[in-house]
Amino acid sequence: MQLCQLFIDKNKSEFMLMKMPDEVTPDNYQGWVSQKESESTIQAFEFPQKLLDQIAMEYLDENQTDAPYEAKYVLMKEPDEEALFISSLELNDDEKLDVVRNGLLIVFDENELQHFSDVLQKAWSKIN
Repeated sequence: MQLCQLFIDKNKSEFMLMKMPDEVTPDNYQGWVSQKESESTIQAFEFPQKLLDQIAMEYLDENQTDAPYEAKYVLMKEPDEEALFISSLELNDDEKLDVVRNGLLIVFDENELQHFSDVLQKAWSKIN
């Protein structure tokens, strides 16, 4: 299992996916992210709700053509909020990756990363 963080370059609005060192875990990755942000002009990218929806729709659209993807939302509800929100998007078929709302990608299948990057770019173009 590999952890990656999605960053966006503040100057160019370009996405960058960085693999985290093995010693970084989901519990302590925030320190690593902050260190990276202080080193250059990048910032951790938070997936807006609309973008998560669009990414899921891209995967589901592909599914119509017999592609082996199924997008599965993980819904959360803040104690003080009425509405549910999507905290992550799991892509299933032997669990490929889990896209957490704060830009953390938990990667089970590295081959999926390139495909996900293409889908992300497409989804981003649609909402911007």
